[in-house]
Amino acid sequence: MTRSAPFLTSFLMILTACGTDKASTNDDSSIGHDSETGDSNVGPCTTQVMSVEPADGAADVYYHDTITVSFDGDGGSAEFSLLDASGVDVPVTATFTEGNVQAVLTADLAPVTAYTLTTSVCGSEASSSFTTNALGSPLDMDPADLIGATYEFRLSDADITEPAFLDLIAGTYLTVPILIGVDSADSTSIDMLGGLGYETTDSYAQDTTLPSWDFPVADFTTQPFFHAQSPLITIMYGTTAIPIEQFNLSGTFAADGSAIEEGYVTGIGDSRYMATLVGKPADDLSAVCDLAASLGVNCTECADGEPYCLYIVAENITAERIDGLTLTEVLP
Repeated sequence: MTRSAPFLTSFLMILTACGTDKASTNDDSSIGHDSETGDSNVGPCTTQVMSVEPADGAADVYYHDTITVSFDGDGGSAEFSLLDASGVDVPVTATFTEGNVQAVLTADLAPVTAYTLTTSVCGSEASSSFTTNALGSPLDMDPADLIGATYEFRLSDADITEPAFLDLIAGTYLTVPILIGVDSADSTSIDMLGGLGYETTDSYAQDTTLPSWDFPVADFTTQPFFHAQSPLITIMYGTTAIPIEQFNLSGTFAADGSAIEEGYVTGIGDSRYMATLVGKPADDLSAVCDLAASLGVNCTECADGEPYCLYIVAENITAERIDGLTLTEVLP
């Protein structure tokens, strides 16, 4: 895989927005307009780009990654141009954070492709080039060849970004192997099954003493990318049950089916039984929520209306295929 991004010719865009009249003969970069007061001399527009992620020259970018542009002031008037290696314009959608100091851009990127982003703001522009990696390339096989395949990952190996404090204890308490299997697949749909596993002498096995998790048939027209959902899964730490409602798993199959990469998990974790994991008595149902509140994170209602749930996000998951293991459905 090539790991250096070519530098492409910058695409010139003239920004006329900074709250000025396009017909004005005044310098666009020095005159503004306050819509509330009518004052047309609110000072010069001086915002500049501070940083872009992926960084200029990045050569291992996932094709489903977002692009982030940070400004040193209000960048709400910025315009963006994204060109591929052939000079074709790629549409982008920008979402600004509070104060417009950062813009998150989404675009339909392709694998193994070079791009140049040009950001124009307050009469100046900044360009950054990057290249996507091979993940997302078409499968080397018929989707049906994935049937029976099983993949393993652990939340302890993921980056738990919400709530951040959970990442600190994941290496101790969220180490149980999570198994994801392909029950059926074709060019348009995929049906997956999940469950907990355990390590054997030289591999993994499914824990058939616990119910498996059903993922309803999902769209697979975006293959090798997929997005599967389950209304409820339960992760165990010893005898401690950790239910996760509205469990969502997305990721991209490697072209040869050997792994699921760039996995992304979200869910609503029920924390009421996790007190012992943070050193509190088992009957202290609000222990984890109290800890979360002390760190500025509020629990929310679970499906039964009790206020013990936390929104969980786990990123950068890699699930390797386990040879010889096929999941079976285990009913509750």
